[in-house]
Amino acid sequence: MQAPDTDPPAPPAPPQDGAPPAPPTAEAPARPGRGAAASPPPPPRRWAVGLLSALHAPVFAWAALSLPFRPWTLFAVATAALALLHAATAALSLLPHPLAPRAFRATSFVSLGYLAFLSFGLLSSAVYVASLNRGLGTGIAAALLAVWAVVALLTLPFACWGVASTGGLRLLRPNRRPSPALAALAALALLAALSLLFRHRVAKADVLPVPGGAPSRTGAALREALSSFDALPAPPAKAPSLMTTAPAACAAPPEPGRPTLVVTHLARAKDPERAAAATRCLQPAPGEDPAAALRGALAEALRGPLKIDVVSAVQPLDSPGPGLAGLSLRPGLDGVCLAERCLLPWQLIALDAFNTNAPLAGVPDFRFGVDLAVLRRALGEPEPPGGHGPAGPDDAALRSGLARIETLSYAVDAAGELHLLSRIGEPSVPLTEATAQRAAAAAQRYILGAQRKDGMFRYIVDPFTGRASFDGFSIARQAGTTLALCELGSGEGGAPAPPALGKAVQRSLRLLAKLERKAGEGGAVGALFYPPDSPGNVANLNPTALSLVAFLSCRDVVSESRDAHDALIGRLARMVLATQRDDGGFAPQLDLARVAPILGPTQLYEGGQAVLALTLLEALAAREPRPELPPPAAVRAAVDRAMDHYANRYWDHFANDFVYMEENWHCLAARAALGHHRRDDYERFCLDYVAFKSRLVLDEDSEVAPDLVGGYGFGNVLPPHNTSTAGFGEALAAAMAVKEGRGEDLAPDRALMQRVLGFLVRQQWSPATCFACSRDVIIEGGFSESMASPRIRIDYVQHAWAALGHGGRMLGLVPGRSAPAAGPL
Repeated sequence: MQAPDTDPPAPPAPPQDGAPPAPPTAEAPARPGRGAAASPPPPPRRWAVGLLSALHAPVFAWAALSLPFRPWTLFAVATAALALLHAATAALSLLPHPLAPRAFRATSFVSLGYLAFLSFGLLSSAVYVASLNRGLGTGIAAALLAVWAVVALLTLPFACWGVASTGGLRLLRPNRRPSPALAALAALALLAALSLLFRHRVAKADVLPVPGGAPSRTGAALREALSSFDALPAPPAKAPSLMTTAPAACAAPPEPGRPTLVVTHLARAKDPERAAAATRCLQPAPGEDPAAALRGALAEALRGPLKIDVVSAVQPLDSPGPGLAGLSLRPGLDGVCLAERCLLPWQLIALDAFNTNAPLAGVPDFRFGVDLAVLRRALGEPEPPGGHGPAGPDDAALRSGLARIETLSYAVDAAGELHLLSRIGEPSVPLTEATAQRAAAAAQRYILGAQRKDGMFRYIVDPFTGRASFDGFSIARQAGTTLALCELGSGEGGAPAPPALGKAVQRSLRLLAKLERKAGEGGAVGALFYPPDSPGNVANLNPTALSLVAFLSCRDVVSESRDAHDALIGRLARMVLATQRDDGGFAPQLDLARVAPILGPTQLYEGGQAVLALTLLEALAAREPRPELPPPAAVRAAVDRAMDHYANRYWDHFANDFVYMEENWHCLAARAALGHHRRDDYERFCLDYVAFKSRLVLDEDSEVAPDLVGGYGFGNVLPPHNTSTAGFGEALAAAMAVKEGRGEDLAPDRALMQRVLGFLVRQQWSPATCFACSRDVIIEGGFSESMASPRIRIDYVQHAWAALGHGGRMLGLVPGRSAPAAGPL
C-alpha cells in the first residue's frame, strides 16, 4: 500500500490519430475489463488527511476533558482515544511516514465504532428517559438528535473517506462468503436491540397498593379517613408550618405488596403552648386498610394543615445514561429512599435538590437535575460510598441502595379540605373569572408586602425557610415591578389608586429618582446608577429605559408623579435619545462625560424597552407639550426610525424564518402605540414573534403531563419555567390587542391564552400549597422559578401578575383595558 504522500502515476500520452493503442505496461496498467480485478483506489493526499485530523484532534480532546463532570468515564476514555488517534494520523500524514495509510484506516474504523457507541448511548438514554417521563417530548428529542448530528458530522464523513480510500470494507464485497465478523456484527445488533428493550423495562417502577385500591379512588378513601378532622385539638396561635427536611423513618423500605403512607402533621411539642411538625411513616400489613392506619395516626395530630404522601410505586435507582445521572428522578414528582429513610418529592423541592447537578465542569452555573451525593447526605449518610478521592465516587456507587419512589400527593388545609397536588401546584384549579381575579389580587398583595420602607422590593425569598435577600438589586426589575403596580393595581375607570398601592408606587419612584446621575450641559441628561455613588461615567441603557417606562406609566396613577418627576422624565428621555444610532437602533451604553453613545451589541430586552419608553413619551409630549420634555416632533421621528429598524433590519437574516429571541417588549411597545403611532411592519414583527413562540407552549397534543399544559417549555423532562411562560403571556396579550386593532381573528389566541393563564393559576403559591411555607414573610401569591425550583424572585411575580392582568383583560376575566383605542393604520 502506498503512503498518502505518493501521488498517482501520470496517465500515458494519448495516441496519435490512427495509431494503435499502446500495450499495457507496469507503469500504466490496463483498464480492467469485465471480470477483471479493479485496481486499488489512489491514496488520499497526505496534506488533506493531516489537516483534517489536526482539526479533529483538539475538538475530541476538549470534549474528553470538559464534557464529563467526572474524570475517567467511559465517554472520556473513548473520546480521548479518538483524539490521540487523530493526532497520530495528523503527525504521520504531514511528516510523511509509511505508516500514515494504516493510521488513517485505523482512525476511520475507530471513528465508526465511536459513532456507534455514542448512537447506542444516546438512544438508550432516550428510551430510559422517555419511559420514565411517559413521553420524551419533542424538545428533548430534538436536542438528542442535534447532539447525534454533531457527532456524526465529526466522524462519519472522515470515516467513510478513510475506509474507501484505503482498501474499502472487505466484509461487503460480493465475492466473499459470510465470515465470523459478519456474524459478530449481527449478534451485536441483536444484543443492542435486546438492551434497549431492557432499558425500557427498568424504567418502569413496581406498583404498591394504595388506599381505595386504585389511584383514582385514593382521594375518596382519604376523605373518609379524615371524617374526624374537626374533632382534633386546635393548635397554638403561632403554630409553625409543616416544613421539615428530616427523612421519614419507615419500619421497612417501601416495596411491592406493602402499602406505605407518609403523614406530616402538627403535634404538641415539649412545651404544651407550642407545636412542632411531626412525620410518621405508616406501613399497614398486607390486607389491612391503609385508611384505617391513617385514622389511627391522626389521633396524635392537632387540627391544622396535613401533608399526606401515598407511595404508589418504587424502583431501584438506575442511571439514564452517561452524563445523565441528574435525570434519575423526575423533578418534583419523585422522592428517594435509602433503606428505610425516605425523602418525599416536596422535601426535595424544598431542598432545591432538582437543581444541584452540574454536568459540565467548565460551566458551574449550568445546573439541572439531582446530585446523588447531595441526596445521600440529605438522607443521613455522612459520606457517600467511595469517599472523597480526586475522582469521587462513581455513578454505580452513588446509586447503590437508593430507590426512586412515586407518590400521590395530598394536602389538607386548616378547614379540613383535601387538595390533590402535583409538585408544588394544584392541578385541579380551573381558570375562571373568580380564580383569575383571585390570582391577580394575591400577586398584588405579595408585591406590596415585599416592599420595605425605603421603596426597595425584596429581591429573593425562599418560600420554605423564609430567608429573604435584597442582594442582587436590579434597577430594571425594581422599575418593572413598579410598572406592574401602576398598570394593573390602579383604580378602575380613572379612579384614584388604592392608598396602599399609591404609597408603594411613591416610595419606589422616589428610590429610583435618588439613583439619577446628571450629565451634559446644564445637567440636561440623566441616567440611573446603582449604587448611586458607583464609579465611572458609563451608563447602561436597560435600567434607564425601563425606569423611564415606569415614570411615564405611573405619572397619572399617583398625584405626586404628575409634576414632581416631569423634569426627571425629560432627562431620562434625553439619555435614551442620545443612545439611538443612525440606523434607528440603540447603543447599549452612553458615555456621560461626552454624552456620546458607546456602540456594541445590545442586551436582550434593551431595544424593546427603549422603543416602549419613547412611544409613551411621544404620547405624553403630544398630549401635554412641556419645556422639560424633548420636542414632540423629535420624539416622533426617533420612534419611527426605531420601529423601522426593528421591523425591517434587526431580524433581516435567514434565522428569522425559524427562531426569534426574547422580543416581548416590542409587542408591549406596539400595543402602547396603537392610539397614536401605528406601523404595519412593526406590528407584524410582534405578531411574527408571538407566532413563533406559541409553538413552544405545551398543549394536550404535546404528550406531556396534564399539569404542564400551558407551560412554555420542552416537554416532561425539564419542567417549564414560570417566568418564561409569564413573559410569553404578556407578549401574547399585547399581540391580541394589536390583532384586535387590525380587525384580525382572535379565536386561536384566546384558546392559547386560556392554556397559559391556566398554567400560571395552578403554579401560584396558595393556602393549600403553602402547608410548609414560612410564616415570617408573605409567600402566598408568589411564583417560584419553576414547579421544581422553590425560590421566588420579585420579577417572577411581576411578570406572572402582568400576564394574568393583561391576559385576563383580553379574555374578559379581569376588569379593565390594557390598550388604548386603536387609531388608523
